[in-house]
Amino acid sequence: MARRLAHEIKNPLTPIQLSAERLEMKLTPKVAAPEQALLKKSVKTIVDQVDAMKRLVNEFRDYARLPAAELKPVDLNALVQDVLNLYAHDTAQARIVSELDPACPCVLGDAEQLRQVLHNLLQNAQDATVSAGRADEQHPVILKTQWLPASQRVRMSVLDCGTGFPDHILKRAFEPYVTTKDKGTGLGLAVVKKIADEHGTRVDIANRLVDGQPAGAQVSLSFNVDRAAITQSV
Repeated sequence: MARRLAHEIKNPLTPIQLSAERLEMKLTPKVAAPEQALLKKSVKTIVDQVDAMKRLVNEFRDYARLPAAELKPVDLNALVQDVLNLYAHDTAQARIVSELDPACPCVLGDAEQLRQVLHNLLQNAQDATVSAGRADEQHPVILKTQWLPASQRVRMSVLDCGTGFPDHILKRAFEPYVTTKDKGTGLGLAVVKKIADEHGTRVDIANRLVDGQPAGAQVSLSFNVDRAAITQSV
């Protein structure tokens, strides 16, 4: 049903966008300067809203059709490094640094779904850092892993340097359509929570403090580990 609904909504969006752009192209030479500015602004509004609708429909479709996770041993550090290679040359966004604990054993997870979790968290963290005007060398996004022997779990955390979450958002951050972004759909963290639930993984979100001052937000997931791998390494 979600796929059909997404298809039906998306079908008219491209013709709407193309028609608006054609109108701008045809009418711009025929109207005076003040009307040209109004025409350009109106077309931009149409195109931006069409893009927002496409993004919302795509994320709704992806959220609704998430398959059941197929849990297998996954080297989380290797997966993180592989994903970070895609961000290595992205100079338009906040810099990402990794702090990977070499003691981490394999976790039980679905590699493709965990890739989606990483992308959602990193993009959110970059957006928050950029929006706060802190996308510089002193304020990187941090992606780290930790082996927690006491609980026998692996924690993965993404820390941003944004402004953090307001209290009313913090309590509902994983609900669909709850967002602080002007152009956000509110489905990014909902997808993360849904995948975490499929993995039997705890996910926590909190605002960060550095020297008593607000310093951004942190999202952490705590994974079950592959017990066979631990047994073999002992």
